[in-house]
Amino acid sequence: MIKLFTFKSKSADAGVFLLNKELISKTGLIFSLIFLLFSCKNTAETKLIFNETETIKKNVKEREQGITWTQEIEQERLTEYVPRSSAMFGLEVPYTKELFKITKSMQAAVYPNMEDFGSLNLNNLPPLLKEKINKFCEALSLDKHAGAENYFNRKYIFNYVFFVKELEEGWENNFGQTYPELSEDEKLFTKWTLGEPFIGAEITQIPVRFYTSCGIIDVTLFINSNGNNELYQISINRWKKV
Repeated sequence: MIKLFTFKSKSADAGVFLLNKELISKTGLIFSLIFLLFSCKNTAETKLIFNETETIKKNVKEREQGITWTQEIEQERLTEYVPRSSAMFGLEVPYTKELFKITKSMQAAVYPNMEDFGSLNLNNLPPLLKEKINKFCEALSLDKHAGAENYFNRKYIFNYVFFVKELEEGWENNFGQTYPELSEDEKLFTKWTLGEPFIGAEITQIPVRFYTSCGIIDVTLFINSNGNNELYQISINRWKKV
């Protein structure tokens, strides 16, 4: 059994009235949301219509046909095949490394060039001869030039003797220091560079630059092209103190 309690005081009546008013307001809000939820419908523009006969490819094609395209500019150039090797660039186009990659088939090979020494292009130097020259330079760098004389033709060994004398005496005259006495671990030259060779029918000339702690020495090696690539002459061209 439900008992109903009534309050006689005015303040209690006012409280009940306010409570009922708030309850009615919230109830009306809830019903309004429910009404809006069920009354909302998709318009014709937002409805998704699925048709089994239509495909995405077909829809895309139809949309492309409905697009208004502008007139093509330089149509013949866009459709023309331009071989990679015949690409030409105007003078106003900056020549970057990216363009060089495209046009490298048109360009001749570029090799370093020392102003006071010459080109470093060794394309014409046979690999076996290059290896032999490097071994000679290695031997020449050792204490007392151990084994360097073995690369000279026996008939011209005197030219090697003259060269060694000029090298040891010229060291003090050009570098202002006495010729160094080397230990087993030390080398006379820190490195050397081979220049572009001149290869003739009978003679091959190869410029070599030797680097030392005092400076540089430029020499020319003369090799018999008809024999087994033996040296027969070596001359000093230049000293440069650093």
